[in-house]
Amino acid sequence: MIKLTGGLVALCIAAWLIVSIAPYPEIKSLPLYTVSTIFRILIVLVISVAWGVSFGILAATNKVASVILTPFIDLLQSIPILGYFPIVIGFLFAIGPLGIELAVMVLLFTSMAWAIFFGVLGAIRGIPANVAESSRSFGLTGWRYIRHVILPAITPTVVSGANLAWCDGWFFVIAAEWIQYQGSVYTPPSGGLGFLLAKAAYDYKDMSLAVILLAYITFIVVYFNALTWHRLMERASTGTYKPVLRMDLSGVGKLGIAKATNWLHFGRLHWPKSFSIVSQRLRKYTHVERTTAIFLVFLSTVFVLYIVLGHFPTIATISEGLSSPPSEELVKLPILIVFTMGRLFLAYGISLVAAIGMGVLAAEHKRFATVFFPLYDIGQGVPILALFPVISLGLTGFLGNQGLALELTCIIMLVLDMIWYMFLNVVSAVKNIPSEINEVGQLLGFRGLKRITHIVVPSILPAIVTGSILSWGTGWNTIIFAEYLPSTGSAKPVSIPGIGSLLDKAGYEYGNTVVLVLMLGIISVLVLLMEAFVWRRLLRKFEKYHVEV
Repeated sequence: MIKLTGGLVALCIAAWLIVSIAPYPEIKSLPLYTVSTIFRILIVLVISVAWGVSFGILAATNKVASVILTPFIDLLQSIPILGYFPIVIGFLFAIGPLGIELAVMVLLFTSMAWAIFFGVLGAIRGIPANVAESSRSFGLTGWRYIRHVILPAITPTVVSGANLAWCDGWFFVIAAEWIQYQGSVYTPPSGGLGFLLAKAAYDYKDMSLAVILLAYITFIVVYFNALTWHRLMERASTGTYKPVLRMDLSGVGKLGIAKATNWLHFGRLHWPKSFSIVSQRLRKYTHVERTTAIFLVFLSTVFVLYIVLGHFPTIATISEGLSSPPSEELVKLPILIVFTMGRLFLAYGISLVAAIGMGVLAAEHKRFATVFFPLYDIGQGVPILALFPVISLGLTGFLGNQGLALELTCIIMLVLDMIWYMFLNVVSAVKNIPSEINEVGQLLGFRGLKRITHIVVPSILPAIVTGSILSWGTGWNTIIFAEYLPSTGSAKPVSIPGIGSLLDKAGYEYGNTVVLVLMLGIISVLVLLMEAFVWRRLLRKFEKYHVEV
């Protein structure tokens, strides 16, 4: 109660100070914008949980639904959200006045729902076969099986997935509430904190106000995390699921089920939670499943294009699109791919080295952890995309060169975005190295660097691969967003060469749907090729390092 009251008082004081100090008219609506953004994310979170749980249970328990839904959703979530957002904008804007608000909600939903769906899917498929068979033999079928077996099994996953979804919602809030489409800026009718931050940075170019608003948003995220998610995560462990069946001897054939909290073994975690989600996503699909997924994506794309264009794409339409701006940049496509991939690999390398160093120190040195984890808790609460206008504005003022400033901003944002997944996975893996292995290592004289190379690195290889998959996926969204600085007032848009900026130009600046779909297809192919030829193989290769004690 003290935290709730104290946090609300601090939030009200901060809002009052910002409104009193800032001279801009939009700032007067800060309280309304704060409530709008929070409720917008909460509403989408509730929808995402309901959708993820419902369809996750359906896909895990129904063979036909599994063949259709799982690979289709897997393919959709593999495509960077900000890549197909311009298509969604064009589709929803064609609906009418509510299109802007619906576009915001759709972007938030597509960023929040996947983690819950795949978490539920993995949790249900992880229920031991003997438990499922025993439950059914005692008459637990249909809704009773879902209520007494499935729901307790997925509770920890739903909590952790909802936590990830909440953070993802804040991650995309500035992209959702400040939409530039065909040369014009669109914002939700009720505004929002993302709109206000973008307005301060892009239109007013007020660095001080942008930093203050960023700190204000960060405080809200951290406050809600401490008030809700921290407590929920403590109660819902993501450890090994061990159901306990308790016979009710008062009647034949009745099965009493222990409470959900007694079903869960709060033991040592040998794998980060994210590993189960990633391995579930990257499982090997049959030819039927892959064909079905590709066919459904193709149908969805054609349907959206029909709504946006008003007719099915024809040869003439495609030819016109390929001859309109920014199609002239397509001749440099191989170079643009190299530039974008180079930024991703550079940021990934920096993030990997930093995450391993910080992760090992945080897991093995209490003093470092005592200082670092509170800073991490605050730092990871900052919506990364919300940093873009602040960093870009600051570096532009410092360097005096917008192009160079945007290049550095892109790398910095990628590192800040990609590092945390790897860091969390490394910390979890190092902490869960069995004490027996450490003791044997000490007897063999493995100390210092030798211990790192012979014990720590082999033990954390699966966690590194898992964190890399998640980091690489979120990195695509960041680079699509960060390679292109939209027009601000009378200034023209600024971009750095890359397929992300080309996609942005096609979708937001020119509204060229043909080039946009082409670029989205190229990015999707690159993402899927990385998954097929790098991440899947690494996952299979490093599974042998899994240690059970």
